[in-house]
Amino acid sequence: MVSLDRSLLFRSRFFLPLPAILLLSWPAPAGADVLRFDTAEVVLRASRTFNGSGGLPNPFVDVELTAEVTSPGPNSRRFLVDGFFDGDGAGGPSGNVFKIRVFAAEVGLWTWTSHSTDPGLNGLSGSFNCSGTLSGVFAAGPVVRDPLYPRTFRYSAGKPVYLMGKFLDQAAPDPLKWSQTFLSENLTDVDRQAMLDRHVGMKVNKLSVYLANKGDYGTAWPTTPWVGTALNNDKARFDLARWRLYERWILEMRRIGLVAHLWFFADDSGFGSLPDADRKRLIRYGMARISGYVNTFFTLVLEWEEGWSVSEVETHMTYLHEKNPWDREASIHCQIGDFDFPAAEWADYMDIQAGATSYSGVYQRGITNRGLAVKPVIQEEFSQGDENTGNRQKTWAAFLAGAAGAGTGAFLAPFSVFASRVPFHRMEPNQALVVSGTAYAMAEPGQSYAFYLPVSGTITVDFSAVSGTLIVEWLDPRQGTWLSAPGIVGGGTRSFKTPQTGDWALYIHR
Repeated sequence: MVSLDRSLLFRSRFFLPLPAILLLSWPAPAGADVLRFDTAEVVLRASRTFNGSGGLPNPFVDVELTAEVTSPGPNSRRFLVDGFFDGDGAGGPSGNVFKIRVFAAEVGLWTWTSHSTDPGLNGLSGSFNCSGTLSGVFAAGPVVRDPLYPRTFRYSAGKPVYLMGKFLDQAAPDPLKWSQTFLSENLTDVDRQAMLDRHVGMKVNKLSVYLANKGDYGTAWPTTPWVGTALNNDKARFDLARWRLYERWILEMRRIGLVAHLWFFADDSGFGSLPDADRKRLIRYGMARISGYVNTFFTLVLEWEEGWSVSEVETHMTYLHEKNPWDREASIHCQIGDFDFPAAEWADYMDIQAGATSYSGVYQRGITNRGLAVKPVIQEEFSQGDENTGNRQKTWAAFLAGAAGAGTGAFLAPFSVFASRVPFHRMEPNQALVVSGTAYAMAEPGQSYAFYLPVSGTITVDFSAVSGTLIVEWLDPRQGTWLSAPGIVGGGTRSFKTPQTGDWALYIHR
């Protein structure tokens, strides 16, 4: 963890004497400020030592720790933050270390006060100063719903972002095919680094990862956050060495600009039959431990219909948000079809699965779900990730249907060139513009127009409501290269022919 991120921990100015609190630096100097959008870590010591891997009392169950955290400034907010047991503080299961993690979203002096059933953890107070800004992509803050364009995402203090991942990557060699297995105990760090390198090369900006998996992907790649193995574990205790590994790689994702899209429960694993207490314990521990990182983003379960009832989904998603002080985006994933909970307040976005359909099916699924609620749609699953024409067509169809992100696809690096250029957050799907020919269209009327032609040919577009001159550019979705074309003047219909055979994207703008 130290080798990947040197800004996680800090020494703060505490109001109480040293014996109550461990002042830990990794390896920031004493008195160092916490950068804005970094994670401040308060480390406390309980009045006794616990064995986290066995024995009683169980620190994961029998000790409660929360903190009231107050942000700086005249418009300060108060947060109720859960603490968590962390053994010896370095991945070992035995110790008296408990931690509270604070997402430092505002510059200024932050304060905290602890409350606990353990006398060594109760009634402590402290503060830390936040100044400067985290480096890299997340210097612009976490990914949030855009308040002005609520069907899209943006960095909270920065620009809009189209979330693009590839959790199904059939084109990759084993064991790199499935990003959700990234934290599996059966992968090595060499495997994980190779997977990250591959995804960065594809220009994606999110990585979908399971926090708990037993049976998905053929049982070969379990992720077991509890003490034990996938087949035999204690769901009342967490493997602290594994959680430390999880953190290390989440921070590495942050460093290289990837959203860590974390899924609490895999499908094909029987987690729908777990007692509520076991499922809520994982949610609480996970949110306390990792939601304070700026690049986290959550989904409760893959394919909730597999073993979860509607009431269980609603209960556990409500609980997740109760344990979500930093307002990380969270939702549920559905089987093939439309999103099942579009009106639910707990559904920050709609995570859908178009399945193994045609590009026209992907497009229609996107349009249909866009009409269900004014929320971002993530077209999570519409291919197995083979790098072929069909999956490239689906990638573009999802985008032109107004999605806020996608989880699969092909030829993503070329696609990212287009998505990073056009003002998609201000654009709406608009098929009425296409008078003839085959193309999908989206527009910010009078300003910007995007078209995707899934096959070569000519399209005629209605620009009768547009005045003035517009720039015309083609993008090759195989290579990501731009090709300029003669500009046009609005006031009527205009025709455009693909520069070469195959699919092409067209960008027309002021």
